Amino acid sequence: MKFEVKNINCQSCVNLIKNSLEDEFGTIIIDLTSEPKILTIDINSDEIKAKFIDELNELGFEVIKEI
Repeated sequence: MKFEVKNINCQSCVNLIKNSLEDEFGTIIIDLTSEPKILTIDINSDEIKAKFIDELNELGFEVIKEI
């Protein structure tokens, strides 16, 4: 799945997301060259997707939309 995400500004943001969420959700890829930033992750259920979005929001990063 791919998401457009607000508030990802630099490599430190990427590191925070990866360090906080990769153990639970698997590999996360973030494209810092796009605007808004594109986050890619392999999620295969709506329940896990909702939990991932909630935890991303708790870190201060808002999902704009799924693409």
